[in-house]
Amino acid sequence: MLKRIAIAALTALPLIAGLTTPPQARAGTLEEVTARGVIRCGVSEYGPALTAMNENGQWAGFYTDFCRAFAAATLGNARAVDFVSVSSLDRFEALRQKAVDVLSEASTWTSERDLGGLAFPATSMMDGQGFLVRRDGGISGLDQLKGRRICVISHATSVGGLNRVNKVHNLGFKIQEYSSIQGSFAAFFDRQCDAVSTDGIILASLRQQLAPNPADYVLLPERITREPLSPVVLKNDRRWEDIIRWTILATIAAEELGITSANVKQHLNSTDPEIRRLLGLDGDMGARLGLDKAWAMRVIEQVGNYGEIYNRNLTKVLGLDRGQNALSSQGGILWSPPFR
Repeated sequence: MLKRIAIAALTALPLIAGLTTPPQARAGTLEEVTARGVIRCGVSEYGPALTAMNENGQWAGFYTDFCRAFAAATLGNARAVDFVSVSSLDRFEALRQKAVDVLSEASTWTSERDLGGLAFPATSMMDGQGFLVRRDGGISGLDQLKGRRICVISHATSVGGLNRVNKVHNLGFKIQEYSSIQGSFAAFFDRQCDAVSTDGIILASLRQQLAPNPADYVLLPERITREPLSPVVLKNDRRWEDIIRWTILATIAAEELGITSANVKQHLNSTDPEIRRLLGLDGDMGARLGLDKAWAMRVIEQVGNYGEIYNRNLTKVLGLDRGQNALSSQGGILWSPPFR
């Protein structure tokens, strides 16, 4: 089920201090989630690979799978999720107003946000800001965008990325801001802009979903920013932050150890101390998180390891290889701290 949070409804709630003021203390999110029986997970609709309704009427995608991983860890059931639709304008307010328990979408970890009461437990994907152009436009690189009109969503890091590259490389972009990502794409497809700019994987996903003919549009190879993307929670609940962090890391550790949704139970007799701690056979990590011993095993069994999540969404749907999101042992930057 996907619920929508209206901006007007949020702004009607009591006003909250700005980004520089941490939110006030709140009851433990784990206890609230347990009592409610579902996790309210804030997501943005970024297309079939990231967050969208599939042909079976189920919400699917990379970010929705991590929502399900959090539910498997805490509630024992990956389906115990209420998906709440948020936008770049209202997503952090939805979190502060407790309309959602966690955001799982393309939120970049920045110093301003981190120091403003928001916590970014672990990077679930590394991306970079790119450009989508028309194939017939004669543009094949960033230098050919000099003086061109660029569509971009406001209230996101993409505007800052364009402004910085403008100043550093004197490209003279004519930046046209839109209140929604769908609006920026619609303007681009209507030829009001020469390119649309946001995170590269979002461009690839929304090209497939929104373009009249996806083959008519090309993603330029350059990335002008680094975008460490992480789920977001409030900073005043360390236990909940730890749960989100170690759930993500459990999927990475499982891939490093060769544990998949299909073979996880075959590892219950393993003598490898790292595997035994990850699966809750040894140690007290579950108790220290406020969970049971089998929390990580359920995540792997019900949702999969990181590679499974990435491949069934980004590789299968968009044909994207792992790139920098591959394991460090395979040429990427992905690795997990040890489970000890």
